[in-house]
Amino acid sequence: MADRITSLSNSDLPELFGMIENINRCAEKISSDTIPLLYGVRYLSDTELAEKLRISKRTLANYRAKGEFGYYDLPGKILYSEIEIEEFLQRHYLPPFSTGD
Repeated sequence: MADRITSLSNSDLPELFGMIENINRCAEKISSDTIPLLYGVRYLSDTELAEKLRISKRTLANYRAKGEFGYYDLPGKILYSEIEIEEFLQRHYLPPFSTGD
């Protein structure tokens, strides 16, 4: 293995550092986009879910009051299970209709 060491020239270094910087950016993006798992389920905060669905927090409060989906009411924080939100969206999905052209 030691006989496979390759030396780099000064002209190779900028490309190598560029690759390392790109890997670093990708890792940071993955890290920032990842929601931690608890018991294999992803949870979204009130703000995150409102942003994803492009609705107001007041609309989410109305859905909660109607019992449209479950939620966790922690002190100072409301969490929603992604699985339950997905099921809610599936229940309210309306497929496209055909006009019979």
